[in-house]
Amino acid sequence: MVALPQQVGEIVEGMDAELDDISRVLSDAIHEHMRELDEDLRAGTVLSTRSNLGMIVSMLRDGAPPSMALAPPEALGYAREYVRRGLGLELLQRAYRTAQGALLHMWLDRVRTMTDDPDQLVAATGFLNDWLFAWVDAIERQLTDVYMREREQWVRGAAAIRAAEVRALLEGARPDVVDTSSRLSYELDMHHLAFVVWSDDADGSADDSQALFGEMERLAAALAGALGTRALLTVPQGRHLACWVGARDDAELSSWPAGWHESRGLHVALGETGHGVDGFCRSHREALAARRVAKLDPGDRGPATRFADVALDALATADLDEARRFVRGELGRLVHDDDATRRLRATLRVFLEEGTSFARAGRRLGVHENTILYRVRRAEELLGRGVRERQLELWVALRLGRMSGIAD
Repeated sequence: MVALPQQVGEIVEGMDAELDDISRVLSDAIHEHMRELDEDLRAGTVLSTRSNLGMIVSMLRDGAPPSMALAPPEALGYAREYVRRGLGLELLQRAYRTAQGALLHMWLDRVRTMTDDPDQLVAATGFLNDWLFAWVDAIERQLTDVYMREREQWVRGAAAIRAAEVRALLEGARPDVVDTSSRLSYELDMHHLAFVVWSDDADGSADDSQALFGEMERLAAALAGALGTRALLTVPQGRHLACWVGARDDAELSSWPAGWHESRGLHVALGETGHGVDGFCRSHREALAARRVAKLDPGDRGPATRFADVALDALATADLDEARRFVRGELGRLVHDDDATRRLRATLRVFLEEGTSFARAGRRLGVHENTILYRVRRAEELLGRGVRERQLELWVALRLGRMSGIAD
């Protein structure tokens, strides 16, 4: 049993009710300081951080030495995910050190609010610092073993060979087309249509993830078959499946098959067709951009999201922070988050989409045109200008507001 200084015991009891909030703070710190980690990994970061925090609190409360720590399943799954995404072990270690520093800083701030006695401060801070360093060391040894075993299996697999070849192409490498096509078992010198398949429920166990990717693979094969082509390349990328179908004539890829959306909640985002290696890469970038827009605005998502249909949204949200600043600047007080203001935004969006016709907007919303007139006038009061001034900017701001989450 490890005896806790009084202040440490109080911190532990206080943390127990805040684990979810603290895990989000630590996860934000990790992603803020590590730009190599994309947003798709954030849910896994939060899950792993939450499980680790729960263990820390339990061990401290029980007086268990940190050397006895056993990595929770969520943390082991997080380490495996780094392998699947092609992220190095040093990044995983940096993630833990970043969270360690943020948690220690949080603890020390709390100690200072509890006592100003120098001896108590030294005892509490020294204990917390030593205990947390020892705990992270114990966990990292286990995660390193899991990471290396997973990486060995991954490197040996044919999927890893395809993923490495595709990653090199997408990063700008231009190797011999014939040799690369042979290694991929997919002809690069033809027309390509790229698409990505994903699920909103992609955060389960390893077995669940394997089954889910099996569903994605079957859907991709069915879509290729419906298009009448046998040329299909699939590569797992994190939580989604990157796919390409190919044809000698791009007209063969222009008719997207119906009925796929019955496949167990899977979603698809498509690029435009392109020829050769450059078209292969560009179509994939467009598919990823379409997926990003679909995830920003899921309420408007249909069976499939085509890049051609959301190209403006993709461009406008490439820098989401800048998009949010634009929305606030254009909408002013119309960004307020209350029912009445949300109703005004929705009405104004329809009014602009209907060519500023009160009658057509009223019919579309099922209300009298005088109601539309009243709401538009009220919106103008909040905007401080007429809605026909900067009309394009206003329409874009209303659309971006919904996707950015600050004016939905």
